[in-house]
Amino acid sequence: MENFAKLAVDIFEGKAGKKVLFQPRINCWYDDKLFLHQPLPGGLDGMSKPEMYRALGVSNRLYEYNACFERTYDKSVRPIWEDLGGGEYKQGFSTPLGEIYAVLRSNTSNPGMYYKKWMVETAEDIRIATYVEEASDYCYNPATYDALQREWGDNGEPTMFICRTGIQECFVTSMGVENTIYALQDERALMEKYFDAIEKGQQPLLREIVKSPLRVINYGDNLHGGITSPELYERYVIPVYARRYEILHPAGKFVHSHWDGDVASLLPFAQKSYLDGIEALTPLPQGDVTVEQIYEALGEKQVLLDGIAAILFHDNYPEEQLLAQAEQLIKLFAGRLILGISDEMSSFGNIERVRLVRDYVNRYNASLEKNG
Repeated sequence: MENFAKLAVDIFEGKAGKKVLFQPRINCWYDDKLFLHQPLPGGLDGMSKPEMYRALGVSNRLYEYNACFERTYDKSVRPIWEDLGGGEYKQGFSTPLGEIYAVLRSNTSNPGMYYKKWMVETAEDIRIATYVEEASDYCYNPATYDALQREWGDNGEPTMFICRTGIQECFVTSMGVENTIYALQDERALMEKYFDAIEKGQQPLLREIVKSPLRVINYGDNLHGGITSPELYERYVIPVYARRYEILHPAGKFVHSHWDGDVASLLPFAQKSYLDGIEALTPLPQGDVTVEQIYEALGEKQVLLDGIAAILFHDNYPEEQLLAQAEQLIKLFAGRLILGISDEMSSFGNIERVRLVRDYVNRYNASLEKNG
């Protein structure tokens, strides 16, 4: 079987020729089935994730390696995690400045949670959150790395996603969209200090990454042009990416960001964002851009990770449409394409369609070898 880890690095280094790596993210599909006590179809039932990926003969984007890095806080900050009952949990921090906390509620259809109450909702909360960020640190655990290597082998290149940039962290995790937008209008200086503290709190993690053997680093920003406008992106995201690039790239790390929403307004910034590639760009019929527009935006050097609209793995779309999009992506991006599902296959996806694309990619790569 192909050494998927080597092929991933070859693609980032521009040494893959025209070969393509198929790396479908099907972890949510797997987790949802187990959560609902449903058997895995396609002869996969009872398998662990590494066993499933090996049985399918495809690569996994190994964000499991995030477990190698642990966030810690100084003695003045006490993390809070409390079971409130009824599927609700309190998560937050106690500090000398006071306490902040979110309330999360468990989903009923999958193992995830959603915010019932945001952690940061007032100006005072912003001050406490800033204190927490400034009191944070990180450490790298090589034993965890070695254990994951034994588990996954060469199924994929060890990968991790790091903290979101300040504004995206607020949108997605700590404040929510509405609170963040209002706070930027009412307390801009305070919010910008919070953004700076988030970035400062990430510096120990960046230093640990530089010393670690991980080479592929994702920025898990979950960018959506309908929320993060071009103005906000230029002001609050690109400068952070530039500073991260100055730290990570000289250390031989490849960096890419996760853009999984409507991105037509952000694509013009793709080549100005200090990125080796972009993950999860989603074309029509699911996203708001075409494959051709993605190709024009990334140019001749940036790597595309994923690219196939996730809904095409559902049975209500013809297989021919799925294969046509895979073929188009390979035609345009071959050699700098880690083909996958934008964003992930849902619990309604058909695993046989993963095999269908796998076989197509295998035939394509075999034809390259046959023709020299």
